[in-house]
Amino acid sequence: MDSVTFLVRTMSDTVETDIQRVHVIANEILPRYNLPPLSFEQLRKIADGPFDLFLIPHIFAAEYAKDRNLPFNEAKRVEIRRVALEIARKHGYDVNPPDFQNGIEQSLKETKAAGLRNVLMTTGGRRYKHQAMEKVGIGDYFDEIVDREQTYYAKEQGFYYLYRKQKAPHVRIVLLSGTANYIKAANNADGCKVVDSALEVVSIALSTQHSYSDEETLRAAAPRALIHRYDELLPKLKEFVPLG
Repeated sequence: MDSVTFLVRTMSDTVETDIQRVHVIANEILPRYNLPPLSFEQLRKIADGPFDLFLIPHIFAAEYAKDRNLPFNEAKRVEIRRVALEIARKHGYDVNPPDFQNGIEQSLKETKAAGLRNVLMTTGGRRYKHQAMEKVGIGDYFDEIVDREQTYYAKEQGFYYLYRKQKAPHVRIVLLSGTANYIKAANNADGCKVVDSALEVVSIALSTQHSYSDEETLRAAAPRALIHRYDELLPKLKEFVPLG
């Protein structure tokens, strides 16, 4: 096989209540550090999937100004995750899976029929693969799940992990995401080459009311294209990727 193409979807663009849950948890964490709550609009300017990565610079702003590697401080990450999990359990988020976005199953069917291999990328664990996706019948549409084990320190690692597993001389990854930092990571990974194998990453921003980042922040991340609905994906992809 000369080429293989994956469509990577992020958890936050598969479930529709994820960003709302993040908003609740973040605003219950912040008072513990004597910080005011964030509006939904403010949250979407800084949200980045895992609480630790985007809340550490916000909560420990003075320290972060001196040390840009602070979000990767393990003690700080454990502290934030411990509090976030405590709040999530209080609200039942750890046992009650979120709803899925309208149209996700149809989109998964269409992209699979177009020859794309659907992959789920998440900075969380694998529990939703079984507890949520298979329960509603969409788990089988995903060829693979790339989770926190591969994306722990940087989202780029998730793309490299998927790339390194392939034997094809050309690996293409299409990212569909409403999180600006995923878009940036995809752009960073694009063009990687190891021996005789090349990686191409095409970033498509999905801007909806459920996206982690607002449209202004998504556009600033420089995606290859921006769409607002699932049914815009394949027509837009035809401009960049051979399908079928």
